Amino acid sequence: MVNAYLAPAALALALFTVPASAATLEVVSGPTGQRAVTLPYVGLAGQSFTAFDTDLSAIGFQWEALNPTNVNAPITLSLLAGETLDGTALFTTSFTLPDAVADRTPTWFDVDVSGWQVVTGESYTLVLSTNSYRNGVVLGPEINIYTGEVLGTDAYAGGTALFQNAPYSGFCETSGLCDLNFRITATTPQAAVPEPQSWALLTLGFGLLGGTLRAGKRRAAIHFA
Repeated sequence: MVNAYLAPAALALALFTVPASAATLEVVSGPTGQRAVTLPYVGLAGQSFTAFDTDLSAIGFQWEALNPTNVNAPITLSLLAGETLDGTALFTTSFTLPDAVADRTPTWFDVDVSGWQVVTGESYTLVLSTNSYRNGVVLGPEINIYTGEVLGTDAYAGGTALFQNAPYSGFCETSGLCDLNFRITATTPQAAVPEPQSWALLTLGFGLLGGTLRAGKRRAAIHFA
């Protein structure tokens, strides 16, 4: 009998947690796709960012097939603490871009990184590497590669593009205006907060339980009188 009266309370407790909704940061610094670099050319390519949620679920970049006849080799994606290309990776995964990535046409590709966790407000760097010249990662703003003049503005103040090799390492480090075209999807687990209907079920369940216990005490008092 008591278990039957506890059912509404148990159901209410199960409904306490409201699922967290995912948020996505998307940065498009080179909207026309006129600037893309292959990873072997720049050594390592990275994008620093400021964490806005704790649980990362997907990380994406824009790519172009700059040399479609080259082998489509796997690409390594690592997450490092701080704004740097050096250090021990906190997390690492690898992926292979679809063969359908178009020649000279920016194409988004997202990688599942469920389980990667960061600290909100802290700085991190996403680092890309591969030995294939097939695909290039898109970045901006536009740069005059002959003079080093940056022709656009900073698309993302919370981080910057980083490159191991010149000339892009020089251009971007000098200006601080470069960013890869990237996006991050993340969530922060929500505290258990009951919805109005959950409160009603919980109150009903405990009310019925309390009434049952009081009735049981009265019966016991009469029996042993």
